[in-house]
Amino acid sequence: MAIRTPTGRTFPGNFTIIPSAKKWVFHAIYRLAFLSLYGEHICSLNRLVLTDEEDAEYRSFENLIVTHEMFRLSNVMLCTFHAIWQPFKRDIYNLLPSKKTKNGKLVELTEVGRSWGK
Repeated sequence: MAIRTPTGRTFPGNFTIIPSAKKWVFHAIYRLAFLSLYGEHICSLNRLVLTDEEDAEYRSFENLIVTHEMFRLSNVMLCTFHAIWQPFKRDIYNLLPSKKTKNGKLVELTEVGRSWGK
């Protein structure tokens, strides 16, 4: 979890490794652990949650938005990597033209292709 201050500074608020990928685990973390750690007032100030494509992670927070008053003003969205970059790389990037160097060798249009996955 990253916290952004009114002055625009961002700092880590929580690091958690969750190996189970079960909805009830994410629900318990969002509803019980965050409430215990930060309190209802701080949780009610949340406006945006970014998750990856893990359904348990995403849907659990969506459920809290509609069922718990303290999260009513929150929104849940996929992070840029999962929402934009992965579909772009999978569906569009390979359709982009390559260019030839002076020696006739094909190179990728950008450096991004060579560094993908690193």
